[in-house]
Formats: sequence, C-alpha cells, structure tokens
Amino acid sequence: MNILCLDQFSRLGGGQLSLLSLLPGLKARGWHPVIAIPNEGPLADRARKSGLEVRALNAASYANGHKTLFDVTRFAYEYPKLIRAIGQLLSTYHIDLVYVNAPRILPSAAIAASIRSVPLVFHCHNRIVQWLGVLAIGESLRLSGADVIACCKYAAGPILRYVRPERLSVLYNGVGEPFPSVPARRARLRHVGVIGRVEPEKGQMDFVRAARAVLNRFPDCRFSVVGAPLFSSSKYLDQVVRASRELPVHFLGWQDDVASILADLDLLVVPSSPLDSAPRVIFEAFAARVPVVAFPSGGIPEIVKDGETGFLTAAATPAALAQRICAILEMDSTRLQAIVNCAWERWREEYRLDVYRRRVGDFLLHAATT
Repeated sequence: MNILCLDQFSRLGGGQLSLLSLLPGLKARGWHPVIAIPNEGPLADRARKSGLEVRALNAASYANGHKTLFDVTRFAYEYPKLIRAIGQLLSTYHIDLVYVNAPRILPSAAIAASIRSVPLVFHCHNRIVQWLGVLAIGESLRLSGADVIACCKYAAGPILRYVRPERLSVLYNGVGEPFPSVPARRARLRHVGVIGRVEPEKGQMDFVRAARAVLNRFPDCRFSVVGAPLFSSSKYLDQVVRASRELPVHFLGWQDDVASILADLDLLVVPSSPLDSAPRVIFEAFAARVPVVAFPSGGIPEIVKDGETGFLTAAATPAALAQRICAILEMDSTRLQAIVNCAWERWREEYRLDVYRRRVGDFLLHAATT
C-alpha cells in the first residue's frame, strides 16, 4: 500500500515525533510511505535517515497562535496550488491512502483526495478551539468521508459531530523504552524539570513561578527547562528567562535525547494549558519511571490518574503546582515508588511503541479497504 503522509511543519513537535515513530511500523508491513511537508528541516532529515522518501510541497510555514491578515491572505493564495501539488503526488505515487498529520493542510488534502476518490485519515493531535478552524476541519472531514484518529478524547471533542462514530478511534501515543534497565534514583528528590517546546501553552512561566515558591521550603532544589521555541518567536522564552533570574533554573535548550534528560530528573512537571491535549513527554516519563505532576487540563486527566499513575494539581495555578511539588518531595519513598511502578505498568500495557504502531497500522488498513 502506498501512503502519502502530509504535515504542515518541518520542525519536530509532538505530532511530528509521533509521525516519525510510526513510519517504521508502516514500512515493516511492506507499505510504501511518502512524506510531503512544506520545506526542508529536521523532519525531512530524520525521515530520509530512516530510508523514507520526502517531497517538498513548496508551501509556506505558519507560526502557531494568532494569524495576521497577511497570513490569511497568503494561505488563501496558496490554497489552490496546494490542492494541485497534493493531487500530483497522488497520481505520481499511485497513492492508496492519504494520512494527514496536521489540521492546516487537511482542507487541501480533502479536496485532492475526494477528486481522485482516495481514502483519507486525519490524525488529530490537538484540540481545535477556534470556531472557524472547527468548521473548516469538520467540513473537510465530511467532504472526504475521512476516518479520524484522535490522540485523546479531549482532542476529538469539537469534531465529533462531523465524523461517524465507527470512523473515529482514540489512540494514545506510544513511546519506546528509554533504558535497557531501571536507572538508579536518588533517595532525595531534588531535580525538577519541564520538557517540551517553549510556548505559553506548555506553561514554562507557571513552572518558574512555582519554582520560586518551592525554594522557600526546599532551598537545595534545582530546576531545568528543556526545550526551545519551535513554531513561534523567542518572545515567550525571553519572558521566562527574565522571570527566572536569581533562581537555580537551567535552560538546556532543545534536546533530541530525552532519555538522558529523564535519567537525571527526579520529577517531571507538565504545567500545560487546555490547548495541550496529550503531551508525549508524559508517556516518556512513565516508560522512564520518572514521577509526573501535571495540571488537570486538556487530555492530561485521561492519562495521569491522580495518586495512581502520577499527580494532578488542585488547580492550574503556580501556587497549586508549588504545593503539589512540595508534597511529592516530602512523600514516603515506598508510596512514591508504587505510583511510579503503576505508571510503568500502564505504559507497558497501553502506551508502548509497538502497541501504538500496531493499532494505527490496523486502523489505516481498515480505512483503506472499507
């Protein structure tokens, strides 16, 4: 089966990492995936190193967040060209299935696929919140009769009325095991970190504000911010850096080897806003046996069960986050280890990479043959 995989970014956010982790599973089935993205970048480089074919769509990249009038005008101008470009790829590679990994490119893909009667699958990695975006995505799904994979129930919510129930499946992300054996952990938890692209929705500012409060009770704590802006400017990062002055907060930039970062962390903090659906780093922490504390926002409560597989704050505020971090730092080690072990077992049963590849592959096969 020939599959055209479309994405709107060439940099490596969570959705792009999920795509990269999925592709070897598609090849293992004897299928031929072709990757088409706006331009060159880390996603193209990583895909080619894995022996995959990459084509450029010659479309502009857009930052996350609010779009200017210029962005809207440019997108409208490029829209017909994008439909033609996707259509040409469908013909050139005799595509049997279109797999759309990002919402912005879905309308063009839906039209191109409908014209050529090629089945389409949309992988929804984030909750679409703007009403115009929901309308555009919904009508594209209706037009193409698409099947939909949602990364969590929360992400699927706004588009449920556009998709028949039998055509939608919630499939949580899967990640590989980061260590061949369980790493030794310090008896005293003192290294607390946040990992992810540096954007307001990821909550690094709340993390820094909570760190200031935690230091009042645990002055020997140290904190790490791991990540960089990917789809926007460095304005927010600059604000976070300024807010952390005179604090033991280390900015480590983007790290491809998340496993080595997790090996040195005692506690992972995920202070995401409701814009963040199912952060991939939570699954990675489960697999690495690192305890997780998170805001009860977005799709996170579907993954982190408070007191069972991790910890949720009482509210999505820096004060509530600081309070919960302090409680974890004081927690009995036996109880904490039991929660970490439960999270690891949940990863082993539900969130392993091979499980993810099998479930998505089965879904794509069903979509292509029904």
